[in-house]
This record gives sequence, structure tokens and C-alpha cells, in this order.
Amino acid sequence: MHRIIDRLEVRSEPVLYIDGRKVLDERGVRLISILDSVNSLLEASRKLGIPYSRVWEYIAKLERILKQEVIMVRRGGRGRGFKLTPEGLELVRYVKKIVKTSFEAVEAHIDVDIHIAGSDDLILDLFISEVKKKHGLTILYSKIGSLRGLSSILLGDAQIAPIHLIDPDTGEYNLPYVRKLGLERYVAILYGYYREVGFIHRQDIKISTIEDIIERGYRIVNRCRGSGIKVLLDKLIYEYAASQKLGVKETVNMLKGYEDEVDTHQEAISKILEGAADIAIGLRREAETHNLDFKPITWERFDFIITREIIDTEKWRHLYTLYTETMPKIIADIRGYRVTENFGEILHP
Repeated sequence: MHRIIDRLEVRSEPVLYIDGRKVLDERGVRLISILDSVNSLLEASRKLGIPYSRVWEYIAKLERILKQEVIMVRRGGRGRGFKLTPEGLELVRYVKKIVKTSFEAVEAHIDVDIHIAGSDDLILDLFISEVKKKHGLTILYSKIGSLRGLSSILLGDAQIAPIHLIDPDTGEYNLPYVRKLGLERYVAILYGYYREVGFIHRQDIKISTIEDIIERGYRIVNRCRGSGIKVLLDKLIYEYAASQKLGVKETVNMLKGYEDEVDTHQEAISKILEGAADIAIGLRREAETHNLDFKPITWERFDFIITREIIDTEKWRHLYTLYTETMPKIIADIRGYRVTENFGEILHP
């Protein structure tokens, strides 16, 4: 078995190639070269002036191609940073050795009141825009997926993580993942709203289930690892595999486009509109906005994981008041959304 560094090549830009394939541009290479000298990914983002979401994209792309983890997020605690895996440390040392030209750190300090990191959502975009425009709170919203949002909470990078993660075994949303990551002592759950999720596709395609997609050979566009949509798709795949007495890996290989991952709803829709994919899983609102067909799958819970430290702050109390007063009004005007029965309640797991 070859070591990771036997597969790596850095060219003069500098650009990182793996097995002859360009993987990271210059900013990505710079990021890798400082991972052993920063305490968090947010610190790396600020030092290099790279958006926090882009930092996660670089690392996720590396891990996907290498099929090995580069960083590990510590479980059962917060604010202690991340740890490089042995392979990650080997990678960082190699890149630092090769990248000999010095560079000036940007130190792009972003003064924010609250960092929200997690799932991509239209309603949340509208709410944050309202808060920024009328109430003066500065919010950084990093759209990195639900599980990465929880990782950001663990890292101490974010105070709020919007998530919509279904537990395949119980069908329960969100709370099981808080428990799996050992976050009960450090966070609370702010109950949010329901979103209607389904298959989005062109009007000339007729499908109703994952079985139709697989057996008719349609191309799906997937979402990034750790996103709630990908977790839902994987659940559908497991259920189909079980019903057909197939292996999960065999079923994944039958589903065209499974490896084609994007980070946001908008990117998924663009793939369909451009003809690069036939189907995505997404929100009713996105389908109707772009005149695409929508086949419902479920109403999913979209909740907010919040750190207990922020609950005691004045900025949180201000944001919470705005949330409970403003969010229901926004939701009432948009089809495919509805408030939960316990909207606005805070659960301490």
C-alpha cells in the first residue's frame, strides 16, 4: 500500500495535484500549509482571508479524493480545536516543505456578533437579512452542511448550527446527532420549523420514488457529505437496498450521479437547469421558483443547535426575541414551510 505522499505533487503556482488531478488551488495549498499552526478552522479562515465555508470545502475535497480523513474534530467537548490525523499531519508537513515561497497572512479579522454555521436555508437567509438591515446585529452565516455545523460548534468556531438530520434508525430529527457527538452538556436546541423536501426534476421526467430513479437510470446530483439532504438520500438508498435484497454499495453504484456533490440548494438546481443532472433532492420553494416539478418525500424538522454560553448574552436575547417575533411572519408567506408545534422553545438535552 502506497503512502499518501507518494500520490502527491505540488507544482509551481503552487497547486496541489493528486494522481495527476488538480485538487487544490493556491489558496487551498496555503490553507493546508498552516493547519498545524492554528487552533481552529475559523482562525485559518481569518489568517488567509478565505471564507469559512470554503475552508471546509477544501478539506472535504481532499478527504473525498484521498478517501482518508485529514482532520478529526474532538468529541465530547468544545473549543479545544481540531486534531490532524496521522495522514493529515504527513500531508501538512509535505506541503510546508514544498511550499518554500513565503506569503503574507491576510489576517482578515471579521467582527461578528454571532457566527451561524450549518445548513443552507432560504428562510434563514431572509431572517438574517432582516436582522442585519433593521437591528444592527452582525451575523456571519457559513453554509457548510448540518454535520459540519455541529463540528463547528465542537471546534468553538460557531455559536449556532442550523441542522436537519434524520436518524435512519428512529426517524427522529436532530437530537440523536447531538447525543452521538457528546454535545449534551454544551448546547441546547432551539426548535424551528418544518420544510417540505422532495425530488426536484424537469417536467419531462416522471418519477415518484428512489426506485424509479435507480431503475430508469436518471442522474441525481447529491449534496456534500454531512448535509441533511445527503443523510436523507442515504436513508432512501438503504431502504431500497433492503427491499431488493441488495448490498448498499451495489445500490449506490447503480445510482448515477451519487458522487456528484454540491454544497447548496442553488448549486443543485443549477445542475438540473444546465442539463448536468436530472434530479436533486431539495425544497418545494426551490422547485417552484425555477418552474421544476416537485415530488414530496417528507416534512423535515429544521432546528438550531446553540451553545449554552451564548444563551446568557444580551446579543442572544435580542436575536431570540427577533426570531420568535419575525420568523413566523416570514414562514407564513412561503409555501413549503411551516412552524413546528413547539416553535421557539429551547430544549436542554
